[in-house]
Amino acid sequence: MNRLEILYGEDVRKIAFTVRKVSLDGGKIILKGPRHSGKTYLILDLLSRRKKERFLYIDFSDLRIDASIAAHLQNFLKTHPEIELLVLENLDFAFPLPPVKEIIITTSQKDFHLRDFEEVHLYPPDFEEFIAFNRRIDDVETLFGQFANVGTFPQMFQVPKPAFVQTFQQLLANYYRTPVELEILKTFALRQSTLVSTYAMFNLVKKQHRISKDKFYAYTQRLQNEEVIFTVEKFGQKSTQKKLYMIDFVIRGVLSFEKDFIRRFENMIFLELYKRGYRIYYHEMIDFYLPDIDTAIFSVPFLTEELIYKKLQKAEKTFEIFGVKNVQFVTMGLQRSFAQNGREYEILPFWNWALQLA
Repeated sequence: MNRLEILYGEDVRKIAFTVRKVSLDGGKIILKGPRHSGKTYLILDLLSRRKKERFLYIDFSDLRIDASIAAHLQNFLKTHPEIELLVLENLDFAFPLPPVKEIIITTSQKDFHLRDFEEVHLYPPDFEEFIAFNRRIDDVETLFGQFANVGTFPQMFQVPKPAFVQTFQQLLANYYRTPVELEILKTFALRQSTLVSTYAMFNLVKKQHRISKDKFYAYTQRLQNEEVIFTVEKFGQKSTQKKLYMIDFVIRGVLSFEKDFIRRFENMIFLELYKRGYRIYYHEMIDFYLPDIDTAIFSVPFLTEELIYKKLQKAEKTFEIFGVKNVQFVTMGLQRSFAQNGREYEILPFWNWALQLA
């Protein structure tokens, strides 16, 4: 029995699935998203609603499968005309796609495109989705505490605390397999929510490992293309230093003993905004500026109301120049709303702010 026959005979559909904001109905789709975002579970949920003989599922991350299987795919599908849906997970090479009614491809590459394919994006759960994974807990503040500590990768949600760091490190080591790759990831993680330049990052890594500038820049581009790291431009000044954020805000604490909840909190806010598709910028007077909705957002987990108002006074001129109409302060407990100077102001705990985001 050849490999395709074995794959066709396997039942891959039996899973415990938590509903996500993104769903699949079939068609020709590229399902994009960072590793550990839940793409496979979304696929398996779709397959659970299909008859087994109607689909063929191939995961190219399976070490038993290599690119040579593609050469036999056309003939196999001709001998099994009942197959209507072809799923190709973790596809990272090109080959002529067979004429199947429905094809779903998953990839972690942001720049992967195919003509006539719809692109669907799935990211690790946001705070609202995290709540769905933890239905047994009703208190939203308790859920926030768990969210802040375990991050956004679904595989980590139920890992016992004593095993958390080791399990997370192993998860990372499965994909960043060389010392230099892990060092680059760690170097970026340690500068979470700060201004960075790629050249400065290169010099830091070069002190620990021999690596050329070209290889470092290529690997950095890969991390950005796979949406492991994100850089945010200063509004109106594209060439200046950029703000750095990570796909999971707990990676910094998993790869080092350094603790900085203020940076983690800011990264949490960034991810909630990014996962909803906002265009995001920073400014020296504003943590996050969303020009499409004339909104300025500040990450202020521990500031008092008095200090928040002082921050407002300093930023007032910038609000006028940018035409800001809405100002939000995301906190760890303070809550208040008011209007002045033609603008709406909200001071909200993270858990309330995240749940009311559009």
